[in-house]
Amino acid sequence: MKIQFYFYLFLFLNCQSQTAKNNELSQKAEIQFEDNYHYPYSLTEKIFFVIDTQDKMDSIYSIIHAKNGGRRLAPIPMITDEETFIIIKPVLKNSNDVSVETMTLNNETLYVKVKAFNNPNISQTNRTSPNILLKLLKKVSPKKIITQY
Repeated sequence: MKIQFYFYLFLFLNCQSQTAKNNELSQKAEIQFEDNYHYPYSLTEKIFFVIDTQDKMDSIYSIIHAKNGGRRLAPIPMITDEETFIIIKPVLKNSNDVSVETMTLNNETLYVKVKAFNNPNISQTNRTSPNILLKLLKKVSPKKIITQY
């Protein structure tokens, strides 16, 4: 009888640990995104910046228009209820740029997986972190962004 009790107790505890792992995995959601542009100059002093109002978007694009000059100005995207724009500044390792591979959201933390690559449009000796403007195809409000290589 004791052996059966321990056997069932073991099975019960084993099943509980499996459901806890499944709940933890299900909280992570992959976010679809569009990589809009990599700017070689600073758009914000922060490591990441969430653009959730049209005023913030207008102020970012006023910096872009001032830095680019020229007669044709880049069109300013509209902020909608179904999308979020963010600017990230990933730290460069042994390259002059990065490409964004995937994004996942876990609670209020956005995990951005990047891959190093050498961009032919940027000087090979440049080690300035690019300001990457990303359009997330879902409305999110991350409190923290972690860049992973």
